[in-house]
Amino acid sequence: MRRNGRLFLCILTLVLILAPVFPSLAAGGAGDTLQVGSRGDRVAELQLLLQKAGFFPASQKATGYFGWITYRAVTDLEKKYGLPVNGRVGADEWNILYRLKMPKAVMGYYTVDYPGDRLSYNSLLNYGWLVNQVAMFDFFVDGNGNLKGGPSAGGIDLARKRGAKTLMVVHNVKAGSFDSQSAYSAISVKSNRDRLVDNIVSEIEKNGYDGVNIDIEGIPPYGRDHFNAFLEQLSGTLKPKSKLITLAVPAKTGDQGNSWTQAYDYKTIGRLADYVAIMTYDEHWMNGTPGPVASLPWVTRVIEYSAGVIPPNKILMGIGCYGYDWPDGKKGTPVKWKDVPNLAAKYGPAGWNNIYSVPCLTYTVNGVRHQVWFENRYSLAIKLNLVENYGLGGIAMWRLGFEDASFWDTVEKRLIGKN
Repeated sequence: MRRNGRLFLCILTLVLILAPVFPSLAAGGAGDTLQVGSRGDRVAELQLLLQKAGFFPASQKATGYFGWITYRAVTDLEKKYGLPVNGRVGADEWNILYRLKMPKAVMGYYTVDYPGDRLSYNSLLNYGWLVNQVAMFDFFVDGNGNLKGGPSAGGIDLARKRGAKTLMVVHNVKAGSFDSQSAYSAISVKSNRDRLVDNIVSEIEKNGYDGVNIDIEGIPPYGRDHFNAFLEQLSGTLKPKSKLITLAVPAKTGDQGNSWTQAYDYKTIGRLADYVAIMTYDEHWMNGTPGPVASLPWVTRVIEYSAGVIPPNKILMGIGCYGYDWPDGKKGTPVKWKDVPNLAAKYGPAGWNNIYSVPCLTYTVNGVRHQVWFENRYSLAIKLNLVENYGLGGIAMWRLGFEDASFWDTVEKRLIGKN
């Protein structure tokens, strides 16, 4: 090892000596690819990003020259995030560094809804540098506190390569609906609750998750104290292990709310959790009357209440990347964000509702009138103002793979940016 190290130092020294003489050796390669001998403003930016991420010595100045110190910093980054350790800075290295400097949390839910479903995987592959928390929808909880499921094949490795935190989602979705009774049994019986906490910790440690996202919905109002007790126990177990505890909770505009939301004690949840994803969507849902999925007035009221009882920097505003198509007199059908343009091209154009600050498409087929309420880049941009105005921690989007490039373009411009 010592002999190889000396050989490498000799080669590196030769490269550094010859770089000024032979410009091709100093060039960063195609596009933004940088390597030993590269120089200029882009290298200085690289050094500053590496320094902010803790890989480049704080005592060193950004010189704009790619030498031994920068090489070591780059290879340390590559080792940590599972990239090929070659000291060359390409798209993967840049993406991780930009993600690490993101000022807000962007949580994306990763799901596999059927064998071969790659929607979430492809979204993470293409836009993963804009996501810093990936919530893997992997584990179902039964009434005894047992967890069924396992890590999404390929998803957890890709998330790590993108430099994102991985969260195991514990949910109670069964056959397309929420199993409220099993969830209540799991948290209300002490032995079941102990088993659930032990199982969560075990899966986190076995699979190397960075934490958990609790997405247990439909708990009855009388389960409020039991849910709080579960969170107290889970938090007390995970925080000493430096693991994140995050939750997804239904949106409400007051403490009591309704039968669906009353069990979720925002104040206690905000005290115990690192992040709380407020599901500011399904204001109108497919089994109800037509209307906006997330109107601006309603979302604002939810955030106004939430930020008053939960530390704002812990709140992630939920973004639903979907809408519903309601035929008159019938229940709605979900429509993915990415599919709306084709629908509008066929039946459009869509209109804009100034009261709700969302788009709506109305069309008629075979004498049946349809209303399609959905989100687009314009309604998203308006909602992202709330993140800044209320000092929120970021956003949580449901789900990876429903969106298209316009979603990420808007998030990058309005929430993140590269500068």
